[in-house]
Amino acid sequence: MGRTPRDLAQALMTVSERPTPALVWRDGPERVELSGRVLVNWVEKAAGLLVDELDVAASDVVTVSPVPHWRLVVIALAALRAGARVQFTHRPEPDSVVHAHLESAPDDDAAAQLLLVVAGPALAFSCAAPLPDGAVDFAVEVRAMPDVYTGFETPDPSAEALGSAVLHGDLVARALATAPSGMAEHPATVHLPLADGWGDTELLTLLGTVVLGGAVLITASPEDATADVLGQERAVSL
Repeated sequence: MGRTPRDLAQALMTVSERPTPALVWRDGPERVELSGRVLVNWVEKAAGLLVDELDVAASDVVTVSPVPHWRLVVIALAALRAGARVQFTHRPEPDSVVHAHLESAPDDDAAAQLLLVVAGPALAFSCAAPLPDGAVDFAVEVRAMPDVYTGFETPDPSAEALGSAVLHGDLVARALATAPSGMAEHPATVHLPLADGWGDTELLTLLGTVVLGGAVLITASPEDATADVLGQERAVSL
């Protein structure tokens, strides 16, 4: 890595220059590998969806189900890209403007203003079942968005980025500090355990790892993180 990025936009630009894997998703026989370039493309398109179509504004609260899935990771990073505050929860608070969840694992959505539903199969083009009234199918809508985020909503450095009170201005520095030791000198693929689902620490670890040139393996369940899988991915466990 060259100059240390100061903010998320610069960090994503650094990651986008990588043709090498940044994020690997395993769910039983399903496997998705995203290069740095492709991961950032998904984040940029998702940020456009949140801002241009779902009216997310900087400092709004976007809640994301903690269920492990690569598309929910993309949505969380996209919300941060647009300057929103991200909270991982199954029970969105009344101030949540959008709540993203997996189609097969719906949450208590009564408090959220809008549902963003993610199809379970790794490369599905749409959700399998009809959605609740007003809900948005992420896989359907995100494909139509531009490859580069051009929205006017950007982070306020003094605003909260995560529920644990991490500020947008400190987000990248905290992510780099949370990445595994030695990642900058020896980038590697690490398996991120998600037995309890996503949280702020896990997202910061992922972001810091990929910015430093490493890759992150996430699995749908602990049963997917077998010794054979780790060996195939050349991944080490955190």
